[in-house]
Amino acid sequence: MFTQLESVCRRLVREHYGPIVESVAGLLIEKGRLPLGQIVAQTELSALSVRQALAVLIQHSHVTHAQSKEGSRMMTFYSISIRNILRLQRSGLYMALVEERMGKYGLAVFQTIMLNGCMSISSVREALNYSKLNSTEKQKLAVAVAKLVRERFITAIQPIDTVTKIDRFIQAEAHEIDKLKSVPTPKDLLNIRRKIKEQDESEYTSTEVVGMKRQAAGSEYGGPPKVLIGPDGQPIVLGGNFGNVMDSNEQPPQKDEDLVDDKQCFRIYYDRLDVFLRNKQIVNHFAAKYSEEAGIVLKTILRLTEPHTKTCKDKISEPVAAQQIIQNLPPDTHLDHAVDMSSDRFFREAPGATDDSSAGRRATLGKMAFALLDVLRRDSSEVVVKVDERGSGQFRINFERAANILRDECLDLLVLNKFGSTYARIVRALRDKQKLDEKMVSQFAMMPMAKCRERLHEMALAGFVDTVEIPRTADRNPSRMAYLWYVNPSKQVSAALRGCLQGTCNIMQRREKQLAARAPLIAKSQRQDIVAGTSQLSLSEQNALSALLKHKQQMDAAIVRLDSMLLLLHDIVPGSTAL
Repeated sequence: MFTQLESVCRRLVREHYGPIVESVAGLLIEKGRLPLGQIVAQTELSALSVRQALAVLIQHSHVTHAQSKEGSRMMTFYSISIRNILRLQRSGLYMALVEERMGKYGLAVFQTIMLNGCMSISSVREALNYSKLNSTEKQKLAVAVAKLVRERFITAIQPIDTVTKIDRFIQAEAHEIDKLKSVPTPKDLLNIRRKIKEQDESEYTSTEVVGMKRQAAGSEYGGPPKVLIGPDGQPIVLGGNFGNVMDSNEQPPQKDEDLVDDKQCFRIYYDRLDVFLRNKQIVNHFAAKYSEEAGIVLKTILRLTEPHTKTCKDKISEPVAAQQIIQNLPPDTHLDHAVDMSSDRFFREAPGATDDSSAGRRATLGKMAFALLDVLRRDSSEVVVKVDERGSGQFRINFERAANILRDECLDLLVLNKFGSTYARIVRALRDKQKLDEKMVSQFAMMPMAKCRERLHEMALAGFVDTVEIPRTADRNPSRMAYLWYVNPSKQVSAALRGCLQGTCNIMQRREKQLAARAPLIAKSQRQDIVAGTSQLSLSEQNALSALLKHKQQMDAAIVRLDSMLLLLHDIVPGSTAL
């Protein structure tokens, strides 16, 4: 799989940053972490070009660095993040998500940061010609920036972000060991590592948003600033560090749109965006399984849990009260016919069940929402879990179960498209019944044993099923062994990822070849006179250009679909190892 992975990453880097950056990134992908001198020697580029390429990759959060002592001097080693490079082909999904939730002003800010890498808000405003906007547009842009920061679509750059997590742990462990006056014992090392891990978990679970001007809640001068009138009639602002006397012409700060620190640099928070994409896939799954109304209820639960969910490594969400879910349903939600309650005597006799007033409609909405929550809770997938029976109850989302279900659905669809329906039936039977011999597999899959054996061996060669040997005698003679077939999820995912990456590589290669073959026509279509309309392309050239654009759109859509499979198979699964 590494060959396909390296090829895809190289093509993505060359497409976005050019051939020089591709040479440096490809070397880091192939060789791992390297110092500057070895990168210069092995790429045969000038030291200036290598430094500039590394600066570009660090600017876009693809490369991290760490210092390590080699002999008598300190060496700086650079390592690359393959996962962040693969996310470049997901940029279209990210921008569609931001436009849906943040509007066009939020999308403009997001695109600017994605294009230029980490930027300060003042630089973003300069790139968007902030001074030429009217007052209404300025206010909308400031609100969009504050919302992007508050909901963590973009996150503040900190010094530790340019260092890998392993290097941070090593440095913290070395710092703690230096504090000891003697050689550390195994117990001391265990306590140090536990302390570092607890500190990392506390930083991860922190709800503080870095990059906002507002003081920490509960501090002496924290919270929103208070404006008081002094003895001389001048307004006094209490907030920040000390009380400040305002000028009579100044406006009292601070509105929500003015809370972002203009000098703080921000970057795209890809892990957070993957959370939103995962939640969207979960909602689509239950909407297709039950109804659109069930999807709306589940979407509301996920929206309420999003402030406490930073990345996809969280296995379960925070509890959400049922009453809070009902209160946060969209105002135009109609659940009147979501669940058939005609046979429920308690519902028919409940107050407000037949009332057409606004209070009666709210009561009906609450009862229907409770019924849908009960349906989701009783689902065999166990994604929605009820954790508290007091009152109307509290609900959690089991993200690990949801990720496994989405992964299995993706694998079943891949087997169905690659092999056929009978093969998919065998895989589902093995997943439901665990380990089976050939006779039992043929019975559950409802096909002759000869055909079943042929299909099992074909899928075993592709890596989608596996066998385990059960010896019947102590000598482990192959003729006296029982062979059981089963589904190995990690092996299945590896085979599927290999196919996805190979397909992506093939499509990229095909796209590059078609664009290179039509390069003269593309250059001609971009000439000033053609764009201005003073000259025209011939009919054959117009047909060739439209066919090329159509094929390119189809190939881009295929790459996005393959990347969506990569998201479901690997990126959203808690505890998944790095590619």
